[in-house]
Amino acid sequence: MTLWYLARAAGVVTMVMFTVSAVLGMVMPRIKSAERRFWLQYVHRSAAVTGLVLLLTHLVAVFSDSYVSISPVVLVWPIGSGYRPFAMAVGALALYGLVLAALVGAARGRLASSEKFTKYWRKLHIAASVGWLLSIGHALLAGTDRSTPWMLGITVGCLAAVATAGAYRLNALPTKAWRTQ
Repeated sequence: MTLWYLARAAGVVTMVMFTVSAVLGMVMPRIKSAERRFWLQYVHRSAAVTGLVLLLTHLVAVFSDSYVSISPVVLVWPIGSGYRPFAMAVGALALYGLVLAALVGAARGRLASSEKFTKYWRKLHIAASVGWLLSIGHALLAGTDRSTPWMLGITVGCLAAVATAGAYRLNALPTKAWRTQ
């Protein structure tokens, strides 16, 4: 039972940490104070790294648990899983998106002098948003607690937080950029 509890807890807290990172990433462009932006970026990155560590914990616990019988092959061929193959495919795609975003984010500072990389960084970093959304889908489809009130509350809370941050960010766009006169 220990691995099952560890896998569940790590999965839920992973979703929360990636939500914190997503919210901070969305609101940061509206922050004018350099010091505040520095600290928000620090927390944004820390939440993302913590989410990645917990994601790894989630995977190791799931793969180690003999009761659920999910092998690491699911990362390459998720549809072959005996346990909710579609949910495993959504989870694998979420993993790919989040890891890609982490690699791009880690490389940003090192490749900042490259105009070509800087031009495409934001487009590549959108993989984090796709990965986050897929992780929500994975939680709703695969989790053993997916229909319990507490898990639905956490999931809806994560969705609401990101939607609110997204609306806040869109509200910051110049009026001419998205409205016609």
